[in-house]
Amino acid sequence: MLTQLIERLPTLAREQRKELLERVTAGVRGDSDFHVMMVLSSGLASLGLLEGSTAVVIGAMLVAPLMGPLIGAGLALAQGNLLLYRRSIVIALLALLTGFAVSVVMGLLNPGFEPSLEVEARGTPDILDLGVAILSGFVAAYALGRPGVANTLAGVAIAAALVPPLCVVGIGLTNDRPMVAANSAILLLTNLVAIILSAACAFSLLGVRGLGSSGGFRSWAPRVILVLVMVALILLLPLMSNVAQQKRRGQTRPLNYPVAAHVYEAVVAYLEKLPGVTLITIGRVSMEPASSVSIMLATTGELPVGTKNELTRLVHEVRGGDPIVRIIVLREVDETPGAL
Repeated sequence: MLTQLIERLPTLAREQRKELLERVTAGVRGDSDFHVMMVLSSGLASLGLLEGSTAVVIGAMLVAPLMGPLIGAGLALAQGNLLLYRRSIVIALLALLTGFAVSVVMGLLNPGFEPSLEVEARGTPDILDLGVAILSGFVAAYALGRPGVANTLAGVAIAAALVPPLCVVGIGLTNDRPMVAANSAILLLTNLVAIILSAACAFSLLGVRGLGSSGGFRSWAPRVILVLVMVALILLLPLMSNVAQQKRRGQTRPLNYPVAAHVYEAVVAYLEKLPGVTLITIGRVSMEPASSVSIMLATTGELPVGTKNELTRLVHEVRGGDPIVRIIVLREVDETPGAL
């Protein structure tokens, strides 16, 4: 079935391949407009992530120019065009550095933010994200090769979601969320590698031929493809691990979102002064307003008088505003034989 589908794919004539090269090269210019759009899209994505606005994050995906050089790298691999490949990779790296720098600045300007659902969503990549990236790269390459379906490129930009995970890396590192930043970096690298490889595959199926006097495939391209495939296989390990963890957890949407790091540290510092009292969890309840904070404690005896009031006052003081603070206390039972 798959073989028959591949055989039905239209191949490009010589003139169409020339036009394709021109269209792809246009997205790999790396001029001032490209970098301005990268700065603006990164800033937009960072703000959308910080405030938890899905609409703003989607808008940032639509205006981000990062897909251009990745598709250019895929075409370069299919052609064996070393000059185009080098240019595409350099421009892509510069764009990534630009986006990372913008996200770091946004993170520093918003210290102590409470991670939103948009940020948390980029912190748990799995094998499905790899599938999305593969199909996104293939669709983008196919749409560029067949101008009649070019209107699908906007949807591809949203599906690929390159800029948001890049911005989560910078925001996470500047706000004491190293694991979120690391997982988002894995998601970003997965997208980059999968898009380049799937775009190269799509261009090959469309009939793009290798360059050279004999029309052969340049020797460097297979080596690069092998390296990218090896990187993709390495990335499968954390992606499959996240899938296993999600199956164990069951609920993919957390009941509690983390509070800001300075709020957590203040509560922990206060509880360290109380013997026999342990913090189990603290977070913002996802099913309630953002101004609701839940704290769960465990104690071996009676909770000291006034602890609840002091914790409530502390959260109000450190977090700001007048959030609803719910404190749940669990009494630990001594199961030692003979104990009451």
